[in-house]
Amino acid sequence: ACRKTMKNLIKIEPLSDDEATAILKLPKFNGLKPVNCDDCGHSADFSRKIFGISGVKKNKRCDDEIQDIISSYISKIYGIAYVFFKSTDDKFYADSACCPKCQSTKITFDIALTDDFLSDISKLTGKPIEELRHGIEANFKHITSNKIKKN
Repeated sequence: ACRKTMKNLIKIEPLSDDEATAILKLPKFNGLKPVNCDDCGHSADFSRKIFGISGVKKNKRCDDEIQDIISSYISKIYGIAYVFFKSTDDKFYADSACCPKCQSTKITFDIALTDDFLSDISKLTGKPIEELRHGIEANFKHITSNKIKKN
């Protein structure tokens, strides 16, 4: 008799509120955070839902196919439009947010210019933190003003 086995079972589970609160306190995890609702434009106080993911080898966590499978599952089961994948130590997560204004889960995440983040960049480049912050903000303004002009 032949039996099918599932060697590559991916397990996806929402973290409890306590687990999510603890993981959100980690600077490495929270460097990429929700910044804007794609539906209504709201830009603050997003609630978060984080999923723990097991059964994915470290070297496969960035594979589009694996991420698409996980995203599709979370969308179908939990109704969440956007998830962002993150790793800390040996753990793998999908992070999502919900808009407090319109309840949309189409939330864009972006890198937060925290002092820890800028300090790491400063060490790599040898440039002072304030110079880096000013340069990034100036580039952002330049890009967004060009984007507005094109539309």
